[in-house]
Amino acid sequence: MRVDIVVVSYNTRDLLAACLNSIAETCGRQRGIRTIVVDNSSTDGSGAMVRRISPRIHLIEMDRNMGFGAANNRGIAAGDAPFILLLNSDAELAPGCLQHLVQFMETHPDCIAVGPRLFHPDGPFHPSCRRFPTVLRNFWNTAGLHVRFPRLLKGLHDWLDESEHMDGRAVDMVSAACVLVRRDYLDAIGGFDEDVFLYEEEADIFLPARRHRKRVYFCGDARAIHHHGASSGERQGNGTALVHRYRSKYFVYRKHRGRIRARLLYWSDRFPFAISRFVAWLRRRTTPATRMATFCRLGFRESFRPIK
Repeated sequence: MRVDIVVVSYNTRDLLAACLNSIAETCGRQRGIRTIVVDNSSTDGSGAMVRRISPRIHLIEMDRNMGFGAANNRGIAAGDAPFILLLNSDAELAPGCLQHLVQFMETHPDCIAVGPRLFHPDGPFHPSCRRFPTVLRNFWNTAGLHVRFPRLLKGLHDWLDESEHMDGRAVDMVSAACVLVRRDYLDAIGGFDEDVFLYEEEADIFLPARRHRKRVYFCGDARAIHHHGASSGERQGNGTALVHRYRSKYFVYRKHRGRIRARLLYWSDRFPFAISRFVAWLRRRTTPATRMATFCRLGFRESFRPIK
């Protein structure tokens, strides 16, 4: 079993330490496994911490924050194993996780990527699988209809619910928080698009798989913990992270679906925000929709500009 584990980190020293410890505890005695950490110019001492943990970890320290995709490309290029485990710095492997993923990949020749069952740190179910974006699906979720009608039209829900996470199921996408990918597939699509700075990397790398009749799977026997949003600032409502979320959404959709559908996707976000703002005005209340509409508009505008 030869696997390169690529971990991208940006100012997540403590989470990164827990991530690397989980790799050492679950994979430390196995041969052929190499850990590569790409530090995106952190200022919290992450690089020094990695060097203290183990000199065997291949550390790449960037001179600036290049974004998630570009950093992953650097880490992937530093290895040569046929399988690559892309692991967020805010994720931790449970015992047997990597072994289950590799075994699944080896027994499914049509599989180009497989993801584990994710859990929150305190134990509850964490969505691991997503459906590809569409204009209607985006409107349904932005409008909150997936929350109001959780059992209605599940096919319009962005994330699969717990009952739909069935072991061995082929899915559109699995979370990039922890996913095993074939190197030859990533080479065939040119790796990560470095004009996608943060978010929507799954859609960008897995949409071509469908066109080439390759499959992405969910492996329920493999398990990992994910501190969702901790590495991006999303939990704190970081404005920059939210702009990138919208920018990446529209950029990737335009890349794979065309300009007209990307504009429709944008308006499927703006329309629910407008309705929410109008209702709040009638009731003389404030609404976060005003703030979100601003980030949405900025993200759409930025989606036409290349990452510098």
